[in-house]
Amino acid sequence: MNIEKYTEELITLRHYFHQYPELALQEVETSAYIRKYLEKLGYEIVPIEPTGLIAELPSLRNREKLVVLRAEMDALPIQEQTNLPYASVNQGCMHACGHDMILAAALILAKIVAEEQRMQENFPVRLRFLFEPAEEIGEGAKRMLQAGALENPKADAFLMFHYAADMTFGMAVHQGQASSMINSMQIHVHGKSSHWCEADKGIDAIYAAAQVISAIHDLNESFGKQHPDAGKYIVGTGTIHGGEYTNIIADHVVLNGNIRAVHEETYMALEHELERNLQEIEKQTGTQIRMEFPKDPVYAFANDEELTETAKAVGAEVFGDKFVLEGEDELFLSGDNAYRYFRETRGLFTVFLAGIPGENHPLHHPKFQLDERILPYSVEALYKIITTL
Repeated sequence: MNIEKYTEELITLRHYFHQYPELALQEVETSAYIRKYLEKLGYEIVPIEPTGLIAELPSLRNREKLVVLRAEMDALPIQEQTNLPYASVNQGCMHACGHDMILAAALILAKIVAEEQRMQENFPVRLRFLFEPAEEIGEGAKRMLQAGALENPKADAFLMFHYAADMTFGMAVHQGQASSMINSMQIHVHGKSSHWCEADKGIDAIYAAAQVISAIHDLNESFGKQHPDAGKYIVGTGTIHGGEYTNIIADHVVLNGNIRAVHEETYMALEHELERNLQEIEKQTGTQIRMEFPKDPVYAFANDEELTETAKAVGAEVFGDKFVLEGEDELFLSGDNAYRYFRETRGLFTVFLAGIPGENHPLHHPKFQLDERILPYSVEALYKIITTL
């Protein structure tokens, strides 16, 4: 396989997807582009409402093993500030999590497989591509699985990959657990409206909400000291909305945030402790406070041991000493709805390290950037993992 000949197209594809991002469940043009590209290569496409795609080469359906590879399509509601020549042209929408790179790599991998199969007809496994919508809102995997993404026949292995900016050029695989348990929460603080000239007749929901934020901060500081084996965790608020006018005591404030923990027992303990703190704030402020979880938690998942060994060998071959085998201490407090796939079959999550020296903008930042030089190496590594299984 001469991966170098695909480098220019890899970068062109990445620039296209980066320039035209689409939000979750709105990936209409992205999906159409991918479908057209794959159909030209001979792939049969099964559309999954509203924008998902399952793609396979018919000539590989007689292979003994089914390997499934996922690529996420959706972008984030962020106004890009990178000033790149291929920056997003869609207002308030940006690929700030690397899905543009994932899509480019998946399409070139699909092209390599199709060309190799057409010339030699000896590609060793049945390879199925999942182009998943709505990963960022935790909806995509459920939709793909309901459509039979890992069935007919039962998948032998599920593969997923991301690009990270926290380290420069390389590849990383976690030994064992590869993600954290997370969930979004919504906290409603109910007070009582009044004119500020009659403050004694009102109950200030904004003041109580400030106490909630302070309690969350204190929980982050104190929990680990009280529970030395808690592992990594964080509780945080991302948005706060409340109040109607300057001279009206606010009667309702809504805080949206999340709970994240490496260990499920830590997650559950944090949820319980936060609930207890909210009850105390209710008593102190006279408000009514309700914490809700609009969705089920995103559970942690672990890499399969045998697949990890395969990835280790390939990583050392392709990246040399730039391959990293990571443990729990290196786990991000990130989750992925891909845990649903890992519950159905053995899986492997690979991270390609694509940080740019001097650029320290994290995931989901309006200036987030990745080093495109990693693209051909990542495709080569994925190809070798798949063909080694």
